[in-house]
Amino acid sequence: MRKLSFHLRVQREVNEAIRWYEERRDGLGEELFAQLQAALDQMAGHAERFSFWLGSQRIRRVKLKRFPYDVLFEIRSDKEVRVLCVRHEKRHPRFGLGRQ
Repeated sequence: MRKLSFHLRVQREVNEAIRWYEERRDGLGEELFAQLQAALDQMAGHAERFSFWLGSQRIRRVKLKRFPYDVLFEIRSDKEVRVLCVRHEKRHPRFGLGRQ
Protein backbone atom coordinates (compact mmCIF):
# COMPACT_ATOMS: atom_id res chain seq x y z
CA MET A 1 0.00 0.00 0.00
CA ARG A 2 1.26 3.41 -0.93
CA LYS A 3 0.86 6.49 1.22
CA LEU A 4 -1.54 9.10 -0.17
CA SER A 5 -0.64 12.78 -0.27
CA PHE A 6 -2.97 15.55 -1.44
CA HIS A 7 -2.67 18.81 -3.34
CA LEU A 8 -3.79 21.73 -1.15
CA ARG A 9 -6.98 22.33 -3.18
CA VAL A 10 -8.29 18.76 -2.94
CA GLN A 11 -9.88 19.22 0.50
CA ARG A 12 -11.87 22.24 -0.71
CA GLU A 13 -12.98 20.40 -3.87
CA VAL A 14 -14.20 17.45 -1.83
CA ASN A 15 -15.98 19.63 0.73
CA GLU A 16 -17.77 21.60 -2.01
CA ALA A 17 -18.95 18.42 -3.74
CA ILE A 18 -20.17 16.85 -0.49
CA ARG A 19 -21.99 20.03 0.48
CA TRP A 20 -23.69 20.24 -2.94
CA TYR A 21 -24.96 16.66 -2.74
CA GLU A 22 -26.08 17.01 0.89
CA GLU A 23 -28.16 20.04 -0.14
CA ARG A 24 -29.89 17.86 -2.75
CA ARG A 25 -30.65 14.95 -0.44
CA ASP A 26 -29.70 14.18 3.14
CA GLY A 27 -27.03 11.47 3.19
CA LEU A 28 -26.09 11.79 -0.48
CA GLY A 29 -22.90 13.67 0.39
CA GLU A 30 -21.94 10.82 2.69
CA GLU A 31 -22.44 8.39 -0.20
CA LEU A 32 -20.15 10.50 -2.36
CA PHE A 33 -17.53 10.49 0.39
CA ALA A 34 -17.78 6.69 0.70
CA GLN A 35 -17.27 6.31 -3.07
CA LEU A 36 -14.30 8.66 -2.91
CA GLN A 37 -12.79 6.71 -0.02
CA ALA A 38 -13.17 3.47 -1.98
CA ALA A 39 -11.39 5.05 -4.96
CA LEU A 40 -8.57 6.31 -2.73
CA ASP A 41 -8.15 2.83 -1.24
CA GLN A 42 -7.88 1.37 -4.76
CA MET A 43 -5.31 3.99 -5.72
CA ALA A 44 -3.21 3.31 -2.63
CA GLY A 45 -3.25 -0.43 -3.27
CA HIS A 46 -3.20 -0.74 -7.06
CA ALA A 47 -2.34 2.62 -8.64
CA GLU A 48 -0.78 1.12 -11.77
CA ARG A 49 -4.04 -0.46 -12.88
CA PHE A 50 -5.54 2.93 -13.74
CA SER A 51 -4.95 4.39 -17.19
CA PHE A 52 -3.12 7.58 -18.01
CA TRP A 53 -5.29 10.65 -18.59
CA LEU A 54 -5.28 12.50 -21.94
CA GLY A 55 -2.07 10.90 -23.15
CA SER A 56 -0.12 12.01 -20.09
CA GLN A 57 2.71 9.76 -19.00
CA ARG A 58 2.38 11.06 -15.45
CA ILE A 59 -1.27 11.59 -14.49
CA ARG A 60 -3.82 8.82 -14.08
CA ARG A 61 -7.58 8.92 -13.52
CA VAL A 62 -10.09 7.08 -11.35
CA LYS A 63 -13.80 7.52 -12.05
CA LEU A 64 -16.18 7.31 -9.11
CA LYS A 65 -18.85 4.67 -9.61
CA ARG A 66 -22.12 6.43 -8.76
CA PHE A 67 -21.14 10.04 -9.16
CA PRO A 68 -19.87 12.09 -12.12
CA TYR A 69 -16.49 12.76 -10.50
CA ASP A 70 -12.91 11.87 -11.39
CA VAL A 71 -9.83 11.74 -9.20
CA LEU A 72 -6.61 12.66 -10.98
CA PHE A 73 -3.40 11.41 -9.39
CA GLU A 74 0.21 10.54 -10.04
CA ILE A 75 2.45 7.80 -8.74
CA ARG A 76 5.36 9.60 -7.11
CA SER A 77 7.28 6.52 -6.01
CA ASP A 78 6.73 2.96 -4.91
CA LYS A 79 5.69 4.47 -1.57
CA GLU A 80 3.55 7.50 -2.53
CA VAL A 81 0.53 8.43 -4.65
CA ARG A 82 -0.25 12.14 -5.00
CA VAL A 83 -3.91 13.13 -5.44
CA LEU A 84 -3.97 16.20 -7.67
CA CYS A 85 -7.68 16.98 -7.92
CA VAL A 86 -11.21 15.73 -7.43
CA ARG A 87 -13.26 17.16 -10.26
CA HIS A 88 -16.70 16.94 -11.81
CA GLU A 89 -16.68 15.27 -15.23
CA LYS A 90 -18.13 18.42 -16.81
CA ARG A 91 -15.02 20.43 -15.91
CA HIS A 92 -12.55 21.13 -18.69
CA PRO A 93 -10.60 17.89 -19.37
CA ARG A 94 -7.30 19.63 -18.61
CA PHE A 95 -8.47 20.94 -15.22
CA GLY A 96 -5.94 19.90 -12.59
CA LEU A 97 -3.26 18.69 -15.02
CA GLY A 98 -0.84 21.48 -14.10
CA ARG A 99 -0.87 20.68 -10.41
CA GLN A 100 2.04 19.14 -8.57
